[in-house]
Amino acid sequence: MLDRFERASCSTIIRVCFVAAFLFLLLTAQQAISQSPQPEGGGVRPGVLPKTWILGGPKCIEIPEFQIHEYNEDFYILRQSGCSHYEKPFLYLLFGKDKVLLLDTGAGKNEVARVVKRVIDQWLARNKRASINLVVAHSHGHRDHTAGDSQFEALPATVVVKPAAVAVQAFFNVHRWPDEIVQYDLGERILDVIPIPGHEASGVAIYDRQTGILLTGDTLYPGRLYVHDGAAFAQSIQRLVEFTRGKIVTHVLGTHIENTRAPYLDYKIGTAYQPDEHQLELSRGTLLELNEALQRMNGHVTRLAFRDFTIWPE
Repeated sequence: MLDRFERASCSTIIRVCFVAAFLFLLLTAQQAISQSPQPEGGGVRPGVLPKTWILGGPKCIEIPEFQIHEYNEDFYILRQSGCSHYEKPFLYLLFGKDKVLLLDTGAGKNEVARVVKRVIDQWLARNKRASINLVVAHSHGHRDHTAGDSQFEALPATVVVKPAAVAVQAFFNVHRWPDEIVQYDLGERILDVIPIPGHEASGVAIYDRQTGILLTGDTLYPGRLYVHDGAAFAQSIQRLVEFTRGKIVTHVLGTHIENTRAPYLDYKIGTAYQPDEHQLELSRGTLLELNEALQRMNGHVTRLAFRDFTIWPE
């Protein structure tokens, strides 16, 4: 039998061996990690969002009608000024090899076609191209997102998708509305078109595979989420949750900002100048939060404020 001293020595040796083995495994793992390829942004094309947006004042004479922001060389965000219209909607311009998609045309009387042409001309010059086909579509059919449609209807190499559910289904080839998610190719740039009625009957979300950005229109943004059809709205949010499961979502971008930076606080309806407005971008976490709330409501949608948005049944 081993005496007490011998047993203590064996125990010490075992502990030393265990520590040595652990350190060896840790060093090996660190070397493997340093030698393996890194994610490098998750495989999506990066871009930059502004810290703040040009606002609707206080001196409107100094404010352009549209702020043009280059997220990257093939993705532009246009924000209409509150001096032009208090809704201050966001418009999106995505370039592919063969086509460029304009999502929404703004509110009120504006000169959106002139602004879009300027961006397209700059893109063509940079890419040494003579022309590109323009597709004008909509996040949904409300007037503050379709007001500039007529400016594009007679332009060459331009298609305007009417802001009605039947026209959207026909153009994007959606056979089972709203359950079918379809793909639309701009030319080496695939967009997923996801029907999301509930706020408005023709509503769609656009997922850009290249950047990982999910465009959600008036269905999700930092502000008042007006719900026209509660059952359809809840199903649409669930559809977005299921679609984005396992996918990279870099930003969720809607079409308005109505909340302030202070949690649970929004600006009054009709506010043009918002000097302390919320950031535009939300996350998939916000989408999950909205979905959980709607599931708890179980078909009876009621007004409820959250940190970054408010569910607001009409």
